[in-house]
Amino acid sequence: MEKLIKDFLFYSEFTKRKKPSSIKSLKKDLEQLKTYCDENSIQDIKKISSTDLRDFSIKLQKENISKRSLGRKLSSLRVFFKYLLENKIIERNPMLHIKTPNFIVEIPEILSMEEIEKLRDIIDTSKCNGIRDRLIVELLFSSGMTPNELIMLSEMAINLNEREIIIANGKEIRRVFFSETARKYLKMYLEAKKIKFKDKYNENIIFVNSSADRLSDRSLRRLLVKYGKRAEISKEVNPFIFRHTFGAYMLSHGMNIYYLKKLMGHLSIETTKIYQELIKKPVILKSLNINSNL
Repeated sequence: MEKLIKDFLFYSEFTKRKKPSSIKSLKKDLEQLKTYCDENSIQDIKKISSTDLRDFSIKLQKENISKRSLGRKLSSLRVFFKYLLENKIIERNPMLHIKTPNFIVEIPEILSMEEIEKLRDIIDTSKCNGIRDRLIVELLFSSGMTPNELIMLSEMAINLNEREIIIANGKEIRRVFFSETARKYLKMYLEAKKIKFKDKYNENIIFVNSSADRLSDRSLRRLLVKYGKRAEISKEVNPFIFRHTFGAYMLSHGMNIYYLKKLMGHLSIETTKIYQELIKKPVILKSLNINSNL
């Protein structure tokens, strides 16, 4: 089974061009299946039955994993056994009668436009780090980037004139755009950073710490939580809350949901539809203030 898993992962990465994160998840899920088979003396992949897979599913549930995680693991098994069937390694697909459990989609928390303004007002932009932090808020909110995409940014990925950023995730490339306000603070930050760090200035890293090294994910989270507390915002102001706010804001202002899916890099439109559900609530729609600008 180990060889079959390796062959499948190779096929998924280089033929299906799956993202590294997807390959990592597939590998983890299939290794769990292999462990289960080893524990139950199932040596031949052809002898795995629907009953075995149901037992495996029950075992996972007893480990108190979330329904979402269980659904993902069963999805991994589904594509694996489909691959085995298509390549005539097995004669029947034991996953055919295994159902994915229903689960309630968690609706994400977002910031209101009033809270965004509070954050903007609380950041002191008289120094380099303050300009950096204001830029972080503006970019996260107006582009919808993930925290990792933000901290990995280099100057070469940014077109200031077009207010455009090229983001490469593995073999996939997409374009996102940012606001005029973000462009203003980006120019200010690059100039301030050159003056502050001189010879240490590195155009391959935009967001840096006091040592001119790349800002870490943990530091990014800490500084946003800090500003959230200073602004007396009751929600946890973490990096992803800006991405969720971006998604809800754009849909509430009339953006096509399929274009938003492309901008945010979602693999499934179902992920993007979460924001559609979110803005159905009058209180959320009001908080996004249709007359407000990015």
